[in-house]
Amino acid sequence: MAKPNTTAPMRVIEETRAYWRVVFDYPPFNIVDADVFQALQDLLVRMDTTETLRVVVFESAIPDFYLAHFDLTGKIGNIMTAIGSSGLPILMDTFVRLTKSPVVSLAKIRGCVRGVSSEFVLACDMRFASRENTKLGHPELGVGVHPGGGGTERLPHLVGRGRALEIILSANDFDGDSAERYGYVNRALPDLELDVAPNGSAPGCLHFVWSSADVARSPAPHPSRARAWTAA
Repeated sequence: MAKPNTTAPMRVIEETRAYWRVVFDYPPFNIVDADVFQALQDLLVRMDTTETLRVVVFESAIPDFYLAHFDLTGKIGNIMTAIGSSGLPILMDTFVRLTKSPVVSLAKIRGCVRGVSSEFVLACDMRFASRENTKLGHPELGVGVHPGGGGTERLPHLVGRGRALEIILSANDFDGDSAERYGYVNRALPDLELDVAPNGSAPGCLHFVWSSADVARSPAPHPSRARAWTAA
C-alpha cells in the first residue's frame, strides 16, 4: 500500500520499496526557490541511501505548472554561493547529484517547465510529456540572463547544437510533440496515457520492469550521464 511521506514543498509517496513518486505541490505555481532546492537535496540523500529503491518518478500536483522558474522575489537563499558535496554551488550540485544517482529518475511532465525547471528535467534520466499540456523552454535570454544550471551543457547532448541554440536563443515554448521531435523529451503521450504504472499494472500506461527491488542498482552513472557539470 502506498505510504505518503510529506516533505514540503513536495510529497514523497513510497508506492513500493523500489518505486517512489515525488509530487511537486507548492501552490500556486510550483515556483522554484531555496525551499525546493533544500527539499531536493534532502531527497537525494534518501534516494542514494535507500538500498531497495530503483526508480523515482517526478510529477506535479498542479496541472498547469510542472515547475515554474526561479522565485524572482529573491527567495533563492544561498543556492548560487553555498557549495554542495560535488564541489559545485547548490544549484548545479543538485542536478549533478540527480544525474549521477544510482536510482533511475523520470520526469512525468504536465504543464509549464521553463528555465531552471527545464534544467531539472534535463538532469533526470528520462522525460515523458503530455501531448496536450506541455510547455518546455528556456526564456532566460528574453530577460537578459543565460541558463546557468546546466541547460547549455545538457541540451546539446539531447537535441544537437543547432536545436539547442534555437531553444535558448529564441526563448520560445515548445509543446510536447515538438519536444519529442527534437529529442528534448523521450516521448509525448496523450495525457490519459502518461501515468506511469509499475510492472504493467495499468494496461496502456507506461511501465518499467526495473521498479522491482530484484533489479540491481547502477553502481555508477554511464559516462554520458555524468558528462555535464562535474566537479572534475
